[in-house]
Amino acid sequence: MPRIFQNVTLVPGASLALDANASHHLSRVLRVKQGDKLVIFNGLGGEYAATITQIDKKAVHVLISEFNPREAESPLDLCLAQGISRGEKMDYTIQKAVELGIKKIIPLFTERCTVKLDQERLNKRLEHWQAIARNSAEQSGRNRMPDILTPTTLENALPLIQADWRFVLSPHVNQKLHTIQIDKQQSVLLLIGPEGGLSEPEIELTKAHHFLPLNLGPRIMRTETAAVAAITALQCYFGDMS
Repeated sequence: MPRIFQNVTLVPGASLALDANASHHLSRVLRVKQGDKLVIFNGLGGEYAATITQIDKKAVHVLISEFNPREAESPLDLCLAQGISRGEKMDYTIQKAVELGIKKIIPLFTERCTVKLDQERLNKRLEHWQAIARNSAEQSGRNRMPDILTPTTLENALPLIQADWRFVLSPHVNQKLHTIQIDKQQSVLLLIGPEGGLSEPEIELTKAHHFLPLNLGPRIMRTETAAVAAITALQCYFGDMS
């Protein structure tokens, strides 16, 4: 059954014309028909059953029925600060991070980041990443939308990020997850460098902002692999994947 995000107020018994993106996906890609069922959520928690009542050239129209308070959010408040990687690698990281239950993603320009964007392209890329997050939330059964923040530099981001635990991956330390105890009420920030990793000055900067270096094993992982592996490990130890 299709799951569709709509950034509007949802009320049982109300009729709703879905936005252009959702209408196109349902009518042109999924080829839905009048009378088909779907699920709609607005990111505020829970979801609503709905029935397609009309399909025209402008929109797909639905009738909203009962509310289902079902939730699929992890109890772990986990934020990913991700060095921006090229093209599909960054798309993959965002998609999988959302599937794994990340609450917030901060794209970061770092010293070894090879992606250069002017303001117009940056705005388009942010919209693209937000669309990936939305589609991933729809597909994975989440009812709350993760935040994809405006890309910024590592230097600007670190003083502003608040978290009870701050981790940066490093193969050169012995600190392992099983030696740490994180309460489910505590927030966690995970910092992953871009292709090429963080520079030595950037690593020193993370130490100045009280980041703990964390070792996930003896192998060096690509940036998109590291994010998925680290989020999975944190969810297994302290979230809802155990």
